[in-house]
Formats: sequence, C-alpha cells, structure tokens
Amino acid sequence: MKKQSIYILLSACAIVGACEQTEEPFAARKTKDNAIEIRSYLKTNKIPADSTLSGLYYFVQNKNATAQKPQIGDEVTLSYVTRRFDGVVIDSSVALLPFVYIRAPEQNAQGYRFAVVPAVEELMQAGVEKLREGDKVSLFVPWTLRNSVQASLLAPLYIPLRYDIVVEKIRTEDEQIEDYIASRGLKVTEKATNGIRFVKTKILKDSTQIKFGAIVKVNYVGRLVSNGKQFDPVATSTLLTSTLSVTLADTATSNVGASVVKGFNDAIYRLKYGEKGIVIFPSNLGYKNGPKGTIPAYSPLYFEIEALRQ
Repeated sequence: MKKQSIYILLSACAIVGACEQTEEPFAARKTKDNAIEIRSYLKTNKIPADSTLSGLYYFVQNKNATAQKPQIGDEVTLSYVTRRFDGVVIDSSVALLPFVYIRAPEQNAQGYRFAVVPAVEELMQAGVEKLREGDKVSLFVPWTLRNSVQASLLAPLYIPLRYDIVVEKIRTEDEQIEDYIASRGLKVTEKATNGIRFVKTKILKDSTQIKFGAIVKVNYVGRLVSNGKQFDPVATSTLLTSTLSVTLADTATSNVGASVVKGFNDAIYRLKYGEKGIVIFPSNLGYKNGPKGTIPAYSPLYFEIEALRQ
C-alpha cells in the first residue's frame, strides 16, 4: 500500500509538472499568434496603425492638434465599442452613459483607470500624449493587454480584440466646477485665487464674524461635483445634514492646526454665526490623494454649510 501511494503521488506530481511546463509555452505561443493575427488584420483592412513596446497597436483619427490633452486629475469621458476581428460586437458603452473615470498616477490608479482596456493609458502618458479631446482611436489589443476579467464565451481569453473609442470629453477640475455651477444656476459671490467658489445663502448683518481659533458647530452636507452624489452624511442616512465641531484655523500659508480640510475650513471664516453658505473647491484643498471613504482622488467637492455657536 505504501509503494502504491508513493507511485500515485509521483504520477500526480508528474502531471502537475507537465501542466506547468506546457502553460508558459502555450501563453508565449498565443502571444506570437496574436501579433501575427493583428498585423494580418491591419494589412487586410489597410489600417496604418502604430504600435507600442507592450504590443498594443493603435490608430488615431481626427486628430486636433489644439484640443485638450488628458492630464493627471482630469475627468475623462469615453464611449467605446468592442469587437472581435470577425466583426462580432461583444461590448459597448451605453450612448447616454459613457465610461467616466479620473486619471490618476500609478500608485493611486486602483479604480480610476479605463477598466475596459487599461492599456489605453499608454496613449495618455505625460509628455507623449497620443490622445486629445474629440479624438477617435482604434485599439488592436493582444490577449496580454486585455482585462482578463472580461473574458467570456464570445471573447475567450487568448484572442485579440478591437476597441473603437471616442474621447468625448476631458474636463479639468476647474472646468468640472464651472459646469456644476452652471448646471445648478448658482450665483457665485466670491472666487478666490486658490480655486474656492463661495455663495452666501443666508446673510445676518448684525451677527458676529467668526474668528480664528474659535470652535464652531456646523451643520453641513457634502457632495461630489463630478456627479452630485452625496457622500456626507451617507446617502442612506435619514439625516439631512451632518453636525461637526470645527476649530477654525488661519490657513493662509498652510493647513496646520485645522481640524478639517482647507476648503471647508476657509469657507467657515467667510461666515458669521447663524449664516449659511455654499462652498465649492478643488481637490488640492480637499482629498487630492484619496480615496477618502467614498471620495475618489482628484475630486472637487461641494458643501452646504450653516455656522452655529458651539
């Protein structure tokens, strides 16, 4: 029995070893096959595509040399159609709901890349951007650069795919803020050099101006400028606002001593006790390097604030 068990164990190891030995050559062979298939497809369809060192082939159309380039922190909106090389459509963005994401550095990229085909980032690298707002780009993507999670019966893992993408919009944080203000019809009463927009919605002429060092009780609600989604209090909360005690700091040179982010702090010292206001500010005055809970990196923020005595 002991010898038989050893034999079975050795046989199993041999089978596993064979699988390990054949898997890598198979993957390498499929990579070469993909490259041949892509080049053949491009030649047959007379597509003058360029390529990157990673094996991505691309063809940019309607290039506008003066259009906006996607920078780190920008909100990028893409629409796309994904096809096999035989023309079968396997995926596409919904016309009214294109894919929107925020460009972020590599260390903060989780959740902020174009998840459908992350390889498109190669065409947006700072200093060598191949894409601009309004461009159309066709990507011819080998299996090694595909999102393996999206493999399916229609699109097995080891085949190359074609992605036809339109760069619908590129919006800086400042542009996102201006879009939001316009969409809500807000009348901004103050715009600071650091990007803060402020609207006083309740004025009390005889009230006391809040001073630095004061502990202020505030009622507030916070929203993302990108989509208007409420993040504080959480959308599922039955509360209309959150209440917070804030030690107001002089943040003219830094945010040292402030108990909240600079944009929120600086909104409070624009108020008198009992007054209300709306403040909108860029991520460098909030959570630039996020994520912070439900607040992604590079998110401009909107707050409605009421300042009360402690």
